[in-house]
Amino acid sequence: MRSSAEKTVSPSLFTPYPKYLQIRELLLRRLARDLTPGDRLPTENALSAEFGVARETVREALRGLEQDGLIVRRRRNGTFVARRPAAGGERRLTGLSEDFSELKFDTAATVLYAKATSPPATVAAIMGLAGTEQVFHIGRLRHFEKVPLSYEEAFLRLDIGKKVAKLDLRNTAIIHELRNRLKLPIWEEQQQVEAVAADPYVAGLLGVAVGSPLLFMTRHFCDQSDKSVAVFWSHLRPDRYYYTLKLERPRRARTKR
Repeated sequence: MRSSAEKTVSPSLFTPYPKYLQIRELLLRRLARDLTPGDRLPTENALSAEFGVARETVREALRGLEQDGLIVRRRRNGTFVARRPAAGGERRLTGLSEDFSELKFDTAATVLYAKATSPPATVAAIMGLAGTEQVFHIGRLRHFEKVPLSYEEAFLRLDIGKKVAKLDLRNTAIIHELRNRLKLPIWEEQQQVEAVAADPYVAGLLGVAVGSPLLFMTRHFCDQSDKSVAVFWSHLRPDRYYYTLKLERPRRARTKR
């Protein structure tokens, strides 16, 4: 969860797509990651100010969520979460073993915050945490050739995160530090890449319009006893980064020459 001090409002939404659909997508992400049934959503006026659109545009976005049964709108009381969006099918990718610091180009990261906090619901579920357990949350903005490349969040086990926060994280990958500095034998349990719309905070950091398409990567690492160590979130500008997998044809499918 982000504090009000961490929010940055971008002045405009990504232009090629209807604004109400972009706002609906951004609200869907909040429902899936940050909110639980019964939570109250911001008012229409607050959402209008946040996204820089008319109230009618916000109403159209909320109308779609209401039709899907995700929210309940109560007159004079506000709008509340009815249920969280159903998770999609499992999407598993492997092959990305290098972090930016291990690639052959020069990047630098600015640490935006490092603090103990309650994790988002999706992170707590991935890490198998109880409702009251905290994680150490580190946020960094990475640049390549002085242009924003990615906004990276690390949700670390509390004891480990406190050690990581004492390190110089400007020119290294946290995964590298876990393995080489802290000598933790971690392995990657899951990796997922999807397309998302930039919310106001991330858009402001990456220098793009609200609603612009971004690559969003989730990575989960465990220790040798399969205990969760960390979850990493990365928002990447697709004009600055792409993901490639090298595939091989099965032997039986190859033709003899």
